[in-house]
Amino acid sequence: MFVGKGLNALLDALYYAPYEKSGWQEFLNRMVSLSGSRSARILVMNKDADQVFNGVQVNTDASAHKAFVEHYVNLCPWRPGLASLPPGKFYSSFLDGICDQKTFYRSEFFNDWARGLDIHHGASGTVWQHEGQTIQMFMQRTGGQGHFTRNETNAFNALTPHIRRALRLEAIIHQRKQQQDYLEQQGRFGAMLLLNVRKEVVYASESAWEMLRADPSLRMHTRKLRLQNKAAQDLLDRLLAASFDGSNVHAPVTGGVVPVWRCGRTPLLMQVIPLHPDADSSLMPVPAHVAVYLVDGEQQSQMDLGKLASLLDLTPAEARVAALVAQGEKPADIAASGNVSLHTVRSQIKSIFIKTDVTSQAQLTKLVRALPVQQQVAQPRVPFLLSSAG
Repeated sequence: MFVGKGLNALLDALYYAPYEKSGWQEFLNRMVSLSGSRSARILVMNKDADQVFNGVQVNTDASAHKAFVEHYVNLCPWRPGLASLPPGKFYSSFLDGICDQKTFYRSEFFNDWARGLDIHHGASGTVWQHEGQTIQMFMQRTGGQGHFTRNETNAFNALTPHIRRALRLEAIIHQRKQQQDYLEQQGRFGAMLLLNVRKEVVYASESAWEMLRADPSLRMHTRKLRLQNKAAQDLLDRLLAASFDGSNVHAPVTGGVVPVWRCGRTPLLMQVIPLHPDADSSLMPVPAHVAVYLVDGEQQSQMDLGKLASLLDLTPAEARVAALVAQGEKPADIAASGNVSLHTVRSQIKSIFIKTDVTSQAQLTKLVRALPVQQQVAQPRVPFLLSSAG
């Protein structure tokens, strides 16, 4: 089945897959063509293989794939049998006792999903498995094509070591991208913290220390970050736990963003980026496993209030109110964030209207946004997992 030029082209596609945007689709397309299959898919799943994190598939339309991932993946009668068999191999659904055809044809999976796609036979296997992550691959055939023979299943098994190596390349490339993101963002964002494996802050930039001292929604306790909001703390703890999972160093952990909500103000965003233990230590100012960037939503759209006051002949307090109105803030929220009464804010808005010759907050917003007073700050980029398509 996989011989000569066909095998060489297949291996080339496989080892190019981690480097190309649609590389995994190209590899699966070649697998389908050479094996005489109807469709194929690779699923990135959790440890118990009952939740799909990501996936790549060919020859199944987007709606059918979505239904499979969200519901039918756990109804597929091949998968319980697959879970009971040793990983690292492909198994023929017909020959290896995963599920007999009568049981398959009586299943909800077949009658509500596979029948309409003319999927009757499969060859599947757990091709890569780590603590917290399982990657399974499925080849599927129609009734007219017949089941996968022993020789065909053995041919898939001969490819399995190569598939594992390509998946590991994918993970390594992802790690390197995270390191590059870290270096780029380190140069663009001043408010940065580095945490070691004990979740202790081992480095904090000057601007990060200023935010920790000034913002009551977050603080340092025994060198660890503590958030006032419990939901935010729980999310931060989960992201850190995933980043510090030493048994999962080759898996593409992505980190995430924790919104820290503040009364009457825009949220503070904490971007968590894992730095894997095999990262080049010479790139890091101190030993660390996670970088945390503090992004103040108010500063991201901050205006030069002094310049705004000068251009519109406003007092400093009025300039602040005008800037917040232009950012869509309501008078009550402006009063709460400034510790003043709502009456005071309304009086300030009335004074601003008179000085700027406008009659509504909408007109004031247009005027302020048209002025050269914005301080642009680059937004952080959130890393992602394996590239995937339909």
